[in-house]
Amino acid sequence: MSFEQAPVKREIEIEGFHALYYFEFDRNFYHPPERHDFWELVYVDDGNINAVVDGIGCSLSRGQVIFHQPGENHSHIANGEDASNVVVVSFSCKSPVMSFFNRKIFTLERAPKRILSLFLEEAQNALGKLPGDYADKAAPDFSHAAPGAAQLMECYLVEFLFSLIRSDENSVLAMSQTPDTRRLAESSLSDSVESYMERHLAEPPSLDVLCRHFSVSRTYLCRIFREATGTSPVDHWTHLKIKRAKAMIRQGGYNITQISEQLGYSSIHHFTRMFKRVTGMAPTAYRDSVGT
Repeated sequence: MSFEQAPVKREIEIEGFHALYYFEFDRNFYHPPERHDFWELVYVDDGNINAVVDGIGCSLSRGQVIFHQPGENHSHIANGEDASNVVVVSFSCKSPVMSFFNRKIFTLERAPKRILSLFLEEAQNALGKLPGDYADKAAPDFSHAAPGAAQLMECYLVEFLFSLIRSDENSVLAMSQTPDTRRLAESSLSDSVESYMERHLAEPPSLDVLCRHFSVSRTYLCRIFREATGTSPVDHWTHLKIKRAKAMIRQGGYNITQISEQLGYSSIHHFTRMFKRVTGMAPTAYRDSVGT
C-alpha cells in the first residue's frame, strides 16, 4: 500500500533579505524619502515615530508595525520629543498575498510579538549584533551564521506574516493622517526636494523631474513648496545654482565658461542670462565687484 503526497502550497515565499537593522534614533532623526524594489517591515520597539508614505503622514507608536511595498516612496521622522528604537527588515517576496499589507498599520498582539522576537534572536545568531548605522547599506553577511539561522529567519518571518493576516481586526489600522502628520509630511517633502536640488546643481531645473522622483503631482508639489519657501521649485533650484556660481566665482580657480559648464547650463549665454536675472548683474560684473 502506498500513500500519495499532498503538496504544500507556499502562499508566502521569501526570496532573500536585503537588510536588517536595529536603530536607536534620537528625537530629531529624519531620513529623506526613498524607494526600492523590495518589501520593508518597520517595527517600533520603543518610543514613537512618524512615517510618510507617498506624501501621506501617519504616526506609529510602540508595538506597531508598518510595511512599505516595493516602489513605495517612504521616509521616517522622529516626533521631535521622543527617542525611539526601531527594527527594519527588508526582504524580497513576490507572493500575491503580500498585497494584504498595503497601507496598513498593525498593533502587535502577544503571538506575533513573540514570533518577531524569535526572528530577531535568529538574526543575531546569523549576523551577531544587528547593524544600527543608517548609512550602512551592505547586504546581510550570512557567511558566519550559526547552522540554519538564515533559514529559521525565513521561517519565522513567514510565520510572523501569517500571524498578522490572521490577527484580530481590531489590531489592524488603515493608514490615515491627522492635520499634524499632514503638516509633517509636507514639511519633510519640501525639505527633501530642496536637498535633492542641492545634490543636483549640475542638472537643468525641472518640475517634471522632481514630480517623478518624489511621486507627487505638479500642483501638490508647487503648493507645499511655495508654502514652505515662498517661491516655486524651479525658481528655488535656479537660485541655488546661481548661489553656487557666486561662491565659485569668489573662490577663484574657474573661469565663467567652466562654471557655466559645471552647473549644467547649455551655453554661457544662458548662464549669463539666468545669473543676471537673479543677481541683477552679469557674472563678469559680479567677479569684478568682488575683486577676483
